[in-house]
Amino acid sequence: IPTFNISAPAGEEKKVRVNVKEDIHGIINLSSAQMVEEIEEEEPAKEGGEKKEGEKKEGEEEAKEGEEKKKKKIKKTNLEFTVTRPLDWTKEEKDKFFEAEVSMSNTDRIVRETSDMRNELESYIYDMRDKIISESQLASYCTEEEKSTFSTSLENSENWLYEDGFDANKTAFAEKLAELKKLGDPIERRQTEAAGRPTAVASLQKNIEKYKSWLNVSQGDEKFAHITDEEREKCHKTCDETSSWLYEMLDKQGSIAQNEDPAVSVAQIQTKNNLVANVCSPIKHKPAPKPKKEEKKAEEKPADAEAETKEAPSESDEKKTGEESEAMETEEAAEKATEEGEPMDVDKNVD
Repeated sequence: IPTFNISAPAGEEKKVRVNVKEDIHGIINLSSAQMVEEIEEEEPAKEGGEKKEGEKKEGEEEAKEGEEKKKKKIKKTNLEFTVTRPLDWTKEEKDKFFEAEVSMSNTDRIVRETSDMRNELESYIYDMRDKIISESQLASYCTEEEKSTFSTSLENSENWLYEDGFDANKTAFAEKLAELKKLGDPIERRQTEAAGRPTAVASLQKNIEKYKSWLNVSQGDEKFAHITDEEREKCHKTCDETSSWLYEMLDKQGSIAQNEDPAVSVAQIQTKNNLVANVCSPIKHKPAPKPKKEEKKAEEKPADAEAETKEAPSESDEKKTGEESEAMETEEAAEKATEEGEPMDVDKNVD
């Protein structure tokens, strides 16, 4: 419990108002302290008040109108204060307790991780003990020797777990689990490879057939005329080499029993599949080159010049057209004069 010392002025007793708060840790803190005083202030009375007839008696002295009235006001003064706590700790004490808290937290973490590792070891023993004897699980992917050795190791680990190793630490449980996985992981890997191999082989074969078919179809297609013979040869070579490798690996795999390590892994087949796609796909989707703009403009210019030549008439053609128009007008005028009986002016100069 803290002690609060408030510095108040000497003299008569005054009211002191304090503001106390409690933090999230349940500790009481003094936030402020104020001295409260009531002060009387003199204030002149209001003048000019209206008088109603019958309300006041005649002869009321005028001195009462100027009578002063007293008004009370509250004055607050902040006071200084100090807080004393008997359980205040020094920095060294706080650091010491902090280290103790961290140590306890680490201890809890180690206990938790040790429990998790123990449960993981126990689950692995129970899971593999059933799978190793099941024909639908791992029995067909291990030899009789491997099965016997693995089963014995699982049984010994189980006995140790409930006897000498019941209170073992995390490291001991991890070492036991690593020893068991050293025997069990190769058997599980064979099962995983056998399950994923057909899909990987089918995907690679489909990819090879797709690019081979494209090479045959696009041979005389103008759409793919920009692809060079070297690029086509590169695609053919990649597809043929990958196909040969795949059939060679499948032949080897066919002569190996399920309880032996595979001749080819799913990861290797996927790598070959990516190789075929990375080589052939850029060639197949190679864009055709765009025609050059300068040559196109040069071809258009002569055609435009010929069209302008045909459209523009020559000067001799214009002259002939004018003479023909004048001769036609003269003939029309002569015919009109003959019909009306009027003589025409004829040129008297006769050769």
